[in-house]
Amino acid sequence: MSGILNFAIDKVKTKLDESCEYGNLGTSERILSVIAGGFIIGMGARKLFSSPLTAISGLTLGGALVFRGVTGSCPIKEAVEGKQPDATVVEHRYFVK
Repeated sequence: MSGILNFAIDKVKTKLDESCEYGNLGTSERILSVIAGGFIIGMGARKLFSSPLTAISGLTLGGALVFRGVTGSCPIKEAVEGKQPDATVVEHRYFVK
């Protein structure tokens, strides 16, 4: 059973990595966002008739987390961390006689 589960998790990770070329989230962060968003959506759907305001806010937050995980880009994280420039390596060698 664990072999099949590990295979499925690896397959999901590779698909997520392939689908997000220019994202700013890592694979584990994307997976956790989708799982947490799904959980929050489920809790919001259960409380839809008893507490509509809480349910709508939960559905909105859960949907945003699922969208963040699926797309792989987060504008809030980009604004906080800033755009990281591409690093270029310049090597200087000095020879003294």
